[in-house]
Amino acid sequence: MPKLDEAKERLGVVKLLLSFFMTTFIALISFIALNYRTYSDPVVFYGACTVAFILLVFIFLGGRQIKAILREIKDLKK
Repeated sequence: MPKLDEAKERLGVVKLLLSFFMTTFIALISFIALNYRTYSDPVVFYGACTVAFILLVFIFLGGRQIKAILREIKDLKK
């Protein structure tokens, strides 16, 4: 039973991080979309795009981690 509780706790932490990444990604994409014509320095624009891409990768990795933890919880319940 302690392993099941630990897996559920890890699931909660990953879900929290995933929601943070998704919120930050959406805010950054909307900021880029609204201000892409007013950037005076292209380094700032490309930096924001790079950070958005990195957040997107973290979102996909978080989704895969959630699926793995859910499989682990399913196996522990048997």
